[in-house]
Amino acid sequence: MKKKLIIVSAGGAGREVAQIVLDIQATNTVEWEFAGFLDPDPDYFIKTDYDLPLLGKVDDWQPGEYELYISASGCPDYREKSTLLLEERGAKFTNVIHPTVLISSNAKYENGLVIYPFTCITAHSYIGKHVMINLHNAIGHDTYIGDYSVLSSFCDITGHVKLGKKVFLGSHVTIAPELKIGDGANVGIGSVVVSSVKAGKRVFGNPAKALKL
Repeated sequence: MKKKLIIVSAGGAGREVAQIVLDIQATNTVEWEFAGFLDPDPDYFIKTDYDLPLLGKVDDWQPGEYELYISASGCPDYREKSTLLLEERGAKFTNVIHPTVLISSNAKYENGLVIYPFTCITAHSYIGKHVMINLHNAIGHDTYIGDYSVLSSFCDITGHVKLGKKVFLGSHVTIAPELKIGDGANVGIGSVVVSSVKAGKRVFGNPAKALKL
């Protein structure tokens, strides 16, 4: 009996992840089939061409024995909140990695990972649990990416960079080697990071500097 794969979060990123799931399913290399979505707000759901249903709300969902889950939320805080809630109820998460992704044989990664097409993860990198990595990312050697972090498209993470837990990188971010990005930091779109960023800080620009909001 094949397990049912359920995507947590049914917004725009959920529809993007749905296509990745279908691409993987078409390879006939997995022991699950795509069943539908969960979302905290049923009114937010946009019906897709895939004719797959919104199964229910995250908050009151009870996972079944023959179900697997993947988070498609682009918000690090919600990735953590929703996955912990479901895991406490017994949910089992899997990885959704597009067939075009290249991963070094000595890179390591945890469960709940989403990787969009055309990303490359190189030597001795480590990726924590429930991380989302968008299109065309380059993850340099000896990089560390903490749990629940989200990397938008076209990011260049060079060697020995450390991203903490729940870091968010906007599209086209470049991070110079050996820098640290603290827990919960947010790096704005197109930023070039040439010095480490403290936990919880929001930075933007070239070179990236703290935003005063």
